[in-house]
Amino acid sequence: MDALPISVVPVGKVSAEEVEAALARAARVLRRPFEIKASLALPHGVEDRERGQFRAAALMTRLGSTLAQLGPGRMIGAEGGASTKSPARSDAVVFVTDVDLFTANSDGVFTALLPSQRLGIVSLRRMREAFYRRSADPAKQRARLTKEVIRVVARLAGGRECSDISCVLAPTNMLGDLDLKQEKLCRACSQRMFQGTVRL
Repeated sequence: MDALPISVVPVGKVSAEEVEAALARAARVLRRPFEIKASLALPHGVEDRERGQFRAAALMTRLGSTLAQLGPGRMIGAEGGASTKSPARSDAVVFVTDVDLFTANSDGVFTALLPSQRLGIVSLRRMREAFYRRSADPAKQRARLTKEVIRVVARLAGGRECSDISCVLAPTNMLGDLDLKQEKLCRACSQRMFQGTVRL
């Protein structure tokens, strides 16, 4: 039986081409397809205006409630190449946004999860060199997005954080942590994911 895809939804001012390039790479690592949906606008009422940031959990919950309005997306990384046929359901949903996120435990995050709802979110804001007042580096930004998409999907599948700093499942607390990672699971995590009790 083919694995259900992971639906990915761009939110706000996010380049679909940038997201698609990262998903194609992530699909090879995770050995499963992605479905990229049409973009959603940022909802009102979940921004903390004093901070200039969005509450990650509230944003995911609000976006999750609007998923039914989206039609089928385009498949990326499906067997036999890209396909226009999209299944009726997905295994999980990952939102990709350009706004800055925070949680109750952090002043700023690259990602956040709502495992019980099978939702995850990835923010590009702190992955961009512009956030640190440096010249743009599209290749580095694409690699960062790929790594965090892989990490979110693996965590939603039940994968746990890894102590190997080069593993994509290692915690990402700072940009330096993200850049140290490779775009793959370490050997131990790979065995758990593809041969053990956690199955992608």
